[in-house]
Amino acid sequence: MALKDPNEARERLAKLRAQVGEFIFGLHRVTADAIMGLVTPMVKDTPTSKEYTQAHLIISDEPGTGKTALLNYLSSGIEAKLGRIDGRPDLMPSDFTGREERDKYTGIRTLLTGPLHSHIIFADEINRTPPKSQSVMLGPMEGGRIMMNITNEKEGRIESVGFPLFPVPGDPKGRNFFQVIATMNPIEYEGTYPLSEAQMERFTYRLTMGFPAREEEKMILAENVIGKKVEVVMSLSELLDIQEMVARIKLSKEAVELRQRYLENSRPFSHDKRIFGKLRPRRYATDKLIGFINEYAVSGCSPRRNFHMEAAAKAHAFMRGEDRIATVDDVKAIAHITMEHVIRLDPRSFGDHIDAKDVVEMIIRETKPL
Repeated sequence: MALKDPNEARERLAKLRAQVGEFIFGLHRVTADAIMGLVTPMVKDTPTSKEYTQAHLIISDEPGTGKTALLNYLSSGIEAKLGRIDGRPDLMPSDFTGREERDKYTGIRTLLTGPLHSHIIFADEINRTPPKSQSVMLGPMEGGRIMMNITNEKEGRIESVGFPLFPVPGDPKGRNFFQVIATMNPIEYEGTYPLSEAQMERFTYRLTMGFPAREEEKMILAENVIGKKVEVVMSLSELLDIQEMVARIKLSKEAVELRQRYLENSRPFSHDKRIFGKLRPRRYATDKLIGFINEYAVSGCSPRRNFHMEAAAKAHAFMRGEDRIATVDDVKAIAHITMEHVIRLDPRSFGDHIDAKDVVEMIIRETKPL
C-alpha cells in the first residue's frame, strides 16, 4: 500500500531513528543526517533524460566511533536486499560486480552476481580498497548500469554487458532502488587509499560521527544493548514514496540564490583561469573570503553539486516538517555535509591547520547576505 501522508512518513522515520538510538548513544545529529540521506531524491542521467534516483552518503571518522554500527542498524530497518563490501587491499573489481564461472566438466557457465546487485550497498571502510576496484562503483552510483564481462558463445568472444540497477520487487510503479552507504577512515591512517575526486563527487553527503557527551558515553554498557533488536520499519516502496514527497518540495528563490553564491564562492581564481581563461568577478564574497579561498583551495564545487545541494535542502525541509518550500535556512543547514568533501585543499592548508570544515564555515560566514 502506497504511503501518501507526509506526517505518517515522518513518524516512520522517527521510529527508525529511535531504534538506532537504542544502540548508538548520544550521536543524535549524525543519526538524523543519515536518515535524511535515505529519503534524499538525487538526479541521475539516463541515455535520453534525467530521472530521480537515490543519494549516496559516506561517514568518515576514526575507528571505534560507531560508523559501521550506525549504517548497519539503519539499513536493517529497511526491507531490502542488502549487499555488503568489507574494504580490503586484495579486493578485485569482480568482488564488487560478480563474475562468470565455467564448470570444467560440463562446460556450463554460471553468472555469480556480486554485492553491487543489491538495493542498499554497505561499503565498510571503502578506502581500504584499491582504486582499481573502487572504480567499478562509479557507473552504478551515477545512476547507470553495472558492467560485467560475459562470454558471448555465438560470437566466441567476451563482451562487456551492462546490467540494470536493482528493481524493487512488487513495487506497483516498477521503480528501482540503488543506494551506497559507506564508511571510511581518515586518509592518514595506515592501509588506506584516497578516494578519487570523481567518486567523492558522487556522494551527496559526507558525515562525521564525533563523540557522545560524557553522560551519554557512560551508557555504553553491554547490559544496555544486549537483547535488543532492530525491526523493519518500512519497505523500499514506502521509502520511494517518501522520496517522491521530498522531490515535490520546491526551493525558494532566495534559497536558490544562496546555494549559487555558496558554490561560486568555493572556487578559487585559479579555477577561473583554467576554465574560462580569465578572472570572473566575485560580487557576493567579501575580500576576506576571496583571499582565503585563493590561498587554501585548489578547486571548489562543481556545477553538479547544485543537484546535490538542492536535494539535500529539500530533504532537510521535509525532516523538519515542511511539505512545500525549502528556505535559505535549509541551504545553510546542509552546506557543511554537502560541500566539505568535494573541496580540494592546497597542501599549505595542512601546515596552517586549515581543513575543509574551516573553508565551508568561512564561505557561510563571509558570503554577502541576500
